[in-house]
Amino acid sequence: MIRRGLFAGMAVAAVSVLLHFSATAADRLDIFTVSVPVDATAANANAARDAARLDGERRAYAALLDRLTLATDRARLPAANDAMLNDIIQGFEVANERRSTVRYLADYTFHFRADAIEQLLREQKIPFAETPSKPLIVLAVLESANGPVLWDDPNPWREAWVNAKLPQGLVPFVVPLGEVEDVTAIDAAAADSGDDARLQAIAMNYGDGDVLVTRATMRSSGAAKTVDVTTTRFAPGQGGAEQTAVASFTATADESDQDLLARAVAGTADQIAQAWKQANLIDFSQSGALTVSIPASDLRSWLSIRDQLGAIASIQQVELISLDRQRAVVALHYVGDEAQLRLALAQRDLDLAGSAPDWTLQRRAAAVPSAPPAPADTAVGPENSAP
Repeated sequence: MIRRGLFAGMAVAAVSVLLHFSATAADRLDIFTVSVPVDATAANANAARDAARLDGERRAYAALLDRLTLATDRARLPAANDAMLNDIIQGFEVANERRSTVRYLADYTFHFRADAIEQLLREQKIPFAETPSKPLIVLAVLESANGPVLWDDPNPWREAWVNAKLPQGLVPFVVPLGEVEDVTAIDAAAADSGDDARLQAIAMNYGDGDVLVTRATMRSSGAAKTVDVTTTRFAPGQGGAEQTAVASFTATADESDQDLLARAVAGTADQIAQAWKQANLIDFSQSGALTVSIPASDLRSWLSIRDQLGAIASIQQVELISLDRQRAVVALHYVGDEAQLRLALAQRDLDLAGSAPDWTLQRRAAAVPSAPPAPADTAVGPENSAP
């Protein structure tokens, strides 16, 4: 009786919190946080500090809009001014300050108001995306005359990814360093062929993120060198969810191989980021509601899923309909279309299954390889001869 009464009391509290629940989770707000280094010189240290902060605000604002919008819309983005920045910046933090009598350097982190940015872009009729992707584990495979190379040196393609300073965006890239666990999980041939068991093994090393296999082939055409890149995004354990993109990058006059590969990395990362944003643009003219059943054996399980739903930008409201010991029934009010909602949920490891009126939503089970992969050849010897 005590246990039942306690659960009922918690359920009542949950109802009061969850009715007309809005998406305001902390990790969603991180999308609207931008860090930039600043460096300014002026007549004195205080003037240099003020100039550095103002410059940092403008660069952080530009970086945030680049993060949320498509490259094709950049010319239409509203220019920053002092009044606007005062309205849309909620606060900032400063670290690593260094100064002289005339120079000021620091690292600034600016926190933007999500509602103000959304309103600004909607008023300008500029489409934008807010759904962050799962981390992408990058397997940079260099195709050579002797076969694919992943962990072995030299692999300048993987080195270019390791050294890349990519902008903070909706798609976070994680580049494994080739530790023993990485080499054991997958080798070059398995990455090249998209071996699902091996992809699941490397994903498990990095929190079950998606895997990006990016294959580069260097070739010469006369005096110029070209890098052909084929990149495939895998969702390990979910066959048929692969997405592939191709691109070519030709060296400019006097461009080194290292600089060419760095440019190819930046171009490939931007291609993936743009595709992600295109698939997740929020269409506020389109909206819907789904009533879903969420299995929850205890209140803590339900509250955990509630917090995950709160971090999804396209979900405008979570309306609790009923709550008992087995499940919660909620209405999800969202903008955009159903496919975008399903994709946004998947990034939080939530699976939407069934059909109206019997939708179910539950946490996705952790990926487990169908068979434990045997140690890759690279654990005891080179993958292939040097390219």
